[in-house]
Amino acid sequence: MSAQEVKVAYTGADPTAFGVMGLSLICFVASSSKLSFTDPKATGLLVVWAALLGGLVQIIAATIDFKKGNVFGGTVLGAYGFFWVGMAFSWATLNGMLGEGMKAVADPKQLGVVFVGYLIFSLFITVASFETNVPFIIILLLIDVLFFTLACVSFKWGPVALYAQIAGWSEFAISLVGFYAVGGIFFKNFYGRDILPMGAPMGLIKKAAPAPAPAARTKSV
Repeated sequence: MSAQEVKVAYTGADPTAFGVMGLSLICFVASSSKLSFTDPKATGLLVVWAALLGGLVQIIAATIDFKKGNVFGGTVLGAYGFFWVGMAFSWATLNGMLGEGMKAVADPKQLGVVFVGYLIFSLFITVASFETNVPFIIILLLIDVLFFTLACVSFKWGPVALYAQIAGWSEFAISLVGFYAVGGIFFKNFYGRDILPMGAPMGLIKKAAPAPAPAARTKSV
């Protein structure tokens, strides 16, 4: 007998607010360091919070989104979740937490390559974000600015000090808009109606109409 594939629909709650909360909080913490609200050289605690808030929380939410069939949420939260896991290990390496041998052979410019790669990815996601809501559009546009300026700082292109400040403030703005989105999504799911307006999709690129369902076949006896 051939095994039959059984598909089970996910019936749990929407994880978007949970995932965006992780992104917002880690951006809030990391930007405080970039903007010298806290000691920029003291990255020990950033490693922990990047791995847990930025990484684990978003990856959990992404896994649930994929089960729900939410390609946008699963891809975005998953990709940025693993970005923050990578940043946690990068900071740990550059600060010698993983051993002096790892620190000695680390090239900080390789992070610049990562930032460029994520910028390319984020540009595509930004286009798709126009099918979601206004806070997500703003967050993605700010993420594009963040990755561009971080790449410039890493490669020492142009006015590095200015780009570092722009990176810090754009990351801080991401956290604030993200907190608003968390509230809007959570309230809508909890109360069943819009409390904080999120705006309508702008439809930069129209989606294709869904394919019609195949006609049912009747078998004559």
